[in-house]
Amino acid sequence: MRTWIACAGWLCVVSLGQAQEHAPPPAVPAPLQSASVPPTIDTVPVTSAAPMASAEEALPPQTVTVTASSDAKAPRVRFTAYRESYLTARKVWQVSSGSVVMALRLIPAKLSATIDDVRVALQGNGAPIPVKVSDGGVFVVPLNEDIAAQDGTFLVNKGRGELTANIVLQPSVARDAWNVTRVGQVLRDARRAVRAITPWYKRPFASDVQSLAFCAAERGSALQLMDGEQLIATLPMNEPAVNDISQPVFCKIFDGEDKYPGHYRVVLPEHATVLLL
Repeated sequence: MRTWIACAGWLCVVSLGQAQEHAPPPAVPAPLQSASVPPTIDTVPVTSAAPMASAEEALPPQTVTVTASSDAKAPRVRFTAYRESYLTARKVWQVSSGSVVMALRLIPAKLSATIDDVRVALQGNGAPIPVKVSDGGVFVVPLNEDIAAQDGTFLVNKGRGELTANIVLQPSVARDAWNVTRVGQVLRDARRAVRAITPWYKRPFASDVQSLAFCAAERGSALQLMDGEQLIATLPMNEPAVNDISQPVFCKIFDGEDKYPGHYRVVLPEHATVLLL
């Protein structure tokens, strides 16, 4: 499979393919049609990693929400083979020790296409399993070894050639589990994951994760640094950035070199999101 990536910060445009009419999975995954995204800096490979049983046993299973809807038909159009995304997402999960997950952001590939009502399902030999898609068309790639072995397929409810996708890395830390030490660790894990899925000969040209940001849609929010129950500092979230779906946000950005004591807890506002930039 040929995959093109274009990076800006850590938002990499990858042409995974165009939606096709669904057919029974072939014995060998068929190559995907290339979307109209020009090749630029870096190519994230789909790499078959050697078995890492000890690493997987040490990690908790990745939890990905799936949803079912009785008032909508299951998606029927083939978007991309699942195994390719599964192998890369598994490597991200393993190398980051479970602190980072790989997501895909669906993007209209035609002017007439929309993603407002996009739905995604994962199908192996059984019935399609609906996958939760967040606002802006982003969904975490589930790790399902059985469906990967069955040459599974991502299905969408859009027409042929209407969608392409971006690869997005997201922190998987619980909202109430952040402290200064965890911020630095997730940054290191994310950088390690990027290196693991980037061929050595592309690494000098690849964009890396520069920072971790706590963000809100509007200026005026703030983080709190707590030492136990004592408020140590209030940190305004006012640095401009863009989120995983290219919307403007305002953030408190950490570069991993922050001098706060590692045990200080980071308390997020209810509406805040966490981004890798």
